[in-house]
Amino acid sequence: MSSNRSDNRVHELIDAVWTMTLATTGENGPWSAPVYYLYRDRWFYFFSSPSSRHIQDGLAHRAAASIFRVHARKDRLEGLQMHGTIHLQRAGIQAAAAAAAYARRFDITVSGPDFLAFFQNVFHARLFSFVPDQVYHMDNHKGFGSREMVEL
Repeated sequence: MSSNRSDNRVHELIDAVWTMTLATTGENGPWSAPVYYLYRDRWFYFFSSPSSRHIQDGLAHRAAASIFRVHARKDRLEGLQMHGTIHLQRAGIQAAAAAAAYARRFDITVSGPDFLAFFQNVFHARLFSFVPDQVYHMDNHKGFGSREMVEL
């Protein structure tokens, strides 16, 4: 398992990076899609079209996700490799708070207090969450292929 120092690096990485790649599979085969995310209470929240391939496949099956930091040096590849589930977030206090925090993180000006309705009306997007059940922190600075399981 991870050390406190590793935990700090993981959370710093999550806060510093803005995009997560979701990988899903369905009847048309594997698919990956990048999404902007907000990490909150151990879940990764993101907005996407309900008809997108990664959502259609992800809601029906398990999904994988990765977050990685881009470095100029090849020996500094660092990121998270995860698998878990994708969920549609229905209207409620938790979803509204996550949508408001998402808008703040990405400096999106929202007219009115209903952030979920704003994203749906303006961007035709709904709020989803990726809930990881297994997370690995990989850091090639520690050696090629070095990774350790971490808890968020």
